[in-house]
Amino acid sequence: MRANVQISPVPRLRSGAVTHPTPWSPYPATTTGPAPAPRRPTAIELGVLQGAFVLFLVPWFFLAIGGTMGLANWESILAAFVILAWWSYPLVAVVTSVVAWVLFGVRRLGAARWVNRVPLVWVLVGVVLLAWIAVAG
Repeated sequence: MRANVQISPVPRLRSGAVTHPTPWSPYPATTTGPAPAPRRPTAIELGVLQGAFVLFLVPWFFLAIGGTMGLANWESILAAFVILAWWSYPLVAVVTSVVAWVLFGVRRLGAARWVNRVPLVWVLVGVVLLAWIAVAG
């Protein structure tokens, strides 16, 4: 014969990781991380700068072609480096844009902003060159 035994429900065990921080966690156990920073200004900055980078491709193309023709002295190693540096702008703009949005997605907003500003070096050099061509021309 079977005994009529009722089994009381056992409370679920909680993992220690839920209530205690891991050894490498920089945050105390009572918080889930830093206070969430506003993401909208960062998203606007990323979008505006990347739009400017796309718009700058038109004058960049003319400067790149003219610069390649002007520096076409293949006896100079420096000319080859200048041409390669100038032609790397589209690649740098695309790679830093992707990295900036990935950093934005993992909430590293400051890092996303700084990575997104890297192509500004090429933009500033291009603006200076355009101004120099306009003044000297």
